[in-house]
Amino acid sequence: MRVVSMRELRLLIDVAERGRLGWDADALSISEAAAYLLLPFGYEEEPLPLWKCRIIAIDEGFSAEHGRGRKISLGRLDVPLETFGRLRLASRKVERQLLHWMAWKVAAAEWKKGNESG
Repeated sequence: MRVVSMRELRLLIDVAERGRLGWDADALSISEAAAYLLLPFGYEEEPLPLWKCRIIAIDEGFSAEHGRGRKISLGRLDVPLETFGRLRLASRKVERQLLHWMAWKVAAAEWKKGNESG
């Protein structure tokens, strides 16, 4: 998993556009306050070696406690292998926070579903 800034993300999207690589960032909430993670989910050799990545945008970035108001938006981006290797690695703390945050969101959705049906 890699961490990128808003500026880096925009550059990566520009590279994907110019290189005719796959990307979809229309649903992303792009702002200075968001944290952007690139999570590779597939490798391709053509048109060049690249990682197909899920873009995870966490509005207002990470914090020690993730309240109910936090939002996540998702996108997809093909990142050339060479470029991906130069991006900053996500720390274990960030990986743990993402896992905690996602588990909290799943649990909250289940609680909501339970309250609506009962």
